[in-house]
Amino acid sequence: MIYIIDGYNVLHTREAGDIATDELEDKRRILVEDVISFMASEGATAFVVFDSHRAESAESHGIPNTPVTVCFASAAESADIVIGKLVQQKLAGTRDEIRVVSGDWEVQKGALMKRVERIPPRDFLAGMKNFAKKVAFSPKMDKMRWKLEHKVDVETLRKLEDMRRGRG
Repeated sequence: MIYIIDGYNVLHTREAGDIATDELEDKRRILVEDVISFMASEGATAFVVFDSHRAESAESHGIPNTPVTVCFASAAESADIVIGKLVQQKLAGTRDEIRVVSGDWEVQKGALMKRVERIPPRDFLAGMKNFAKKVAFSPKMDKMRWKLEHKVDVETLRKLEDMRRGRG
């Protein structure tokens, strides 16, 4: 499964309004981190595409050790165009199903083809939220070893206890 995500479209849906310029980079990073976790759980690959009004050419970079690639469009080519090209490229190069996440009509219209599913940002965000809840309330979370005594060897633990009690 391949997700092609209109990054700012999803981000603005998530934040329900304008985002201050000084917060934009952090909000974008948090969204990408959430997408990385969600893709790992889905066993899927994702391309998160953002507009860029400053860049002269489109650029993309894979996030190391994850199934996520972040793409920035250029001043001459919008994220919508980059998304359309990615859909065509993936349709030609793989047999995987493709999910396009965007609320933009032009993007959705361009995704009206076989093997391509259109997902509104609200539905995508709801899926990510359900995943986060499932992880948070997993019975395995209660059994996770999070205390110091679970993470250090017995000798180090004994030395720390001696220090705490004032024994040499």
